[in-house]
Amino acid sequence: MTTNRSKIVDVTDEQLKQYEEQGYIVFEKLFSEEETDRIREIIDVFDEESEKALLAKGQSFISIAKQINFTSNLNFRSPELQQFIADQRFVEITTSILGPDVKLYWDQSVYKRPEANRDFPWHQDNGYVPTDPIHYLTFWIALEDATVENGCVWIQPGTHLKGFIPHIKSDIGWVCYNGDEEGIPVELKKGSLVAFHSLLFHRSTPNCTASTRKAYVVQYSVDGAKNPDSGHVFRNGPVIALDGTSAYTSFVPRESC
Repeated sequence: MTTNRSKIVDVTDEQLKQYEEQGYIVFEKLFSEEETDRIREIIDVFDEESEKALLAKGQSFISIAKQINFTSNLNFRSPELQQFIADQRFVEITTSILGPDVKLYWDQSVYKRPEANRDFPWHQDNGYVPTDPIHYLTFWIALEDATVENGCVWIQPGTHLKGFIPHIKSDIGWVCYNGDEEGIPVELKKGSLVAFHSLLFHRSTPNCTASTRKAYVVQYSVDGAKNPDSGHVFRNGPVIALDGTSAYTSFVPRESC
């Protein structure tokens, strides 16, 4: 069902220019404390389940027990999360940047444990899976305050303009940059997010605090985006927007991609 609504987020020309030139936009407190707490409560359960499985293995590539845990495709496990990723605020931001036909590309939680002495290296999101068209949009949502001390995201503004950079596989993830550029930290208050280009260089630093740094990463592409190597169209979630002013969602079974 499609419902027309008045705008909640007005993405300005200045913000769009920043995205074009710098590759990112910060949206402060886009979601209320109550909204963020509810999403975090749902994701906490899934993280706890996957952490137990991870403890039995010790490590699964980029996830390491008691340090950092990536839990993906959560929207297929929760109708409430599918409703969240189709929220009108996401619709308005994504369609302002990507155009009218937008689909969920990927979703995952990223929980970095207390005192996890682990960098997550410089990479472009495209370094993990090839995508056609190459540009998609990442939302990194702070479920708790994200700070330098607990391992917030760092970025190198403007690096999306370099195009895709070949990545080297390491034991802590795919790496596109090993130079001396430190980048800038993107500290976020709970309920805030940073939206960035899938080709933007980004990383995170160790969590040196006594609490878990919790984030929900939600990514959007144009409808019909595919893996150029296999030709398979990504089916990792529902179409969320058709015309930039309306949204719908339906709970759909997972399809392999």
